[in-house]
Amino acid sequence: MIISKKLRESAGHPDARCMLNIAGVCPDHTESKTAGNMLCHVRLIGEVGGGQKPDDISACFGCGPCHRVFDSNGTTSVLSDEDWMFYALRGVTRTLRWWYEHGFLTIKGAA
Repeated sequence: MIISKKLRESAGHPDARCMLNIAGVCPDHTESKTAGNMLCHVRLIGEVGGGQKPDDISACFGCGPCHRVFDSNGTTSVLSDEDWMFYALRGVTRTLRWWYEHGFLTIKGAA
């Protein structure tokens, strides 16, 4: 399991913003930071057991409102499975790029 205090704390970085941006939920529809960002872990079937957090690289930044909706999927019908997967993939992709651009993630051979 990949656990990184630096990655978890990076959600509080001054340049961090909500990467989930769930339509109709997210108060941050701009490039500005939404106060209270946190690392939202993406739980995929077969990757972790019930009640376990996945690796910290299987996560994205999210504001409080988006995190609540994202985390409750499966117990409520706020997001369809397809929408949940869309927001998960987009959020993780945006967060990985942010980590790379801000020096939290190094990729061998990347220019």
